[in-house]
Amino acid sequence: MSAAPLAAAAGGLVLPSTARAAGSDFRVRMREHPLDSVSYTYPSAIAGLAGELPAAPLTEVLRDADRKAVANPPWPAHGKPSRLKYSFGWAPGSRDSVGPEWYPQGISTSYDAYRGPIPGTNRDREKRAVLVSWYAKDGNSWQGARITFVDVTAPSRPRYRHVLLVEPQKLLGRPYDFRPVKAHAGGIAWYGDRLYVADTEHGLRVFNINQMFRVDTSGPAGRFCGYHEADKKYYALGYQYVLPQSRAYDNVGAQLTYSQVAVDHTTPQPSLLVNEYAGGGSSRAIRWHMNPSTSSITSEEAVEERSFEVPKVQGVVSVNGAYYFSTNNDNRPGTPGILYRCPRGSFVPKKRGKLSFGPEDLSYDGDRDGLWTLGEHPNKRAVYVVGR
Repeated sequence: MSAAPLAAAAGGLVLPSTARAAGSDFRVRMREHPLDSVSYTYPSAIAGLAGELPAAPLTEVLRDADRKAVANPPWPAHGKPSRLKYSFGWAPGSRDSVGPEWYPQGISTSYDAYRGPIPGTNRDREKRAVLVSWYAKDGNSWQGARITFVDVTAPSRPRYRHVLLVEPQKLLGRPYDFRPVKAHAGGIAWYGDRLYVADTEHGLRVFNINQMFRVDTSGPAGRFCGYHEADKKYYALGYQYVLPQSRAYDNVGAQLTYSQVAVDHTTPQPSLLVNEYAGGGSSRAIRWHMNPSTSSITSEEAVEERSFEVPKVQGVVSVNGAYYFSTNNDNRPGTPGILYRCPRGSFVPKKRGKLSFGPEDLSYDGDRDGLWTLGEHPNKRAVYVVGR
């Protein structure tokens, strides 16, 4: 997200929100083929890749986590978030922690997906995971976006593995292929077997967690993505695993900026909440119902719209009718972000406490009864849970 100071409208006063019922102008439309071709669909291309590449189940990716995170790292003076419950940091000194090439953005957890641990058997039973999205920045933007799978089953020993997001392809006369997904990935929501990734002006990209593949990491792996004609192998910029896009929900109604996305299990029917980042003034939160059997959006038309006069919103979740907002003030070094809360039945958000410098997306974890978020800036990239 862009870095800018908190709006000072009305001397810092947070103004009431507004709501609108059904009959929404905000709509999405599901699409299974890429925008630049109708000669194949994402599902057909994924099926073709499945004939060429070994499948990589979610449990395998978590077992194969190749990097150690640090549980509950120390916080700088006056930098500890309010009501902190748990945190971890990326591998110390690594490019994940301090590098400018990749910036973390979105967050979702196995609670979003399953309302509890990941279904599994034997040694994979009761696994819990946190997913974080990253976008490649500036001169590295051609590398697209990735998802980090963090195994937090043992909170004191978190481990993680990066997986590259790819868009599957099938060109005439060519083998099945894929290319990096070019998206900011500002927010993610893991619901059932689907991962929803915010795609700013375009809508939502969707990935099936059960359709990951293992690729080769030798030879030109670090410089090439897709099918390599010379040795007839598949590579992914050095990543061991890829997650191909399976569909998209296009932004076909009133213009909405898809900045972040979150799951809400506390509505009568599970729902997906999309909110937009606004440089100042108000931001909107738009809701769609979800089908628990298919993990899909139930209809094109949004079922709820709300507008909140909260500045610089980076993430929104709703829990039992209450709304929570992470906001930033990260153009002023050392200034913490702010968590706001709008109670059920109220239209006046109030400050709830401070967050870290440069906070991003939000995700509600019912097992901890807390809110996950993360920092995006180098050396300030803690991932953590705060009480609500």
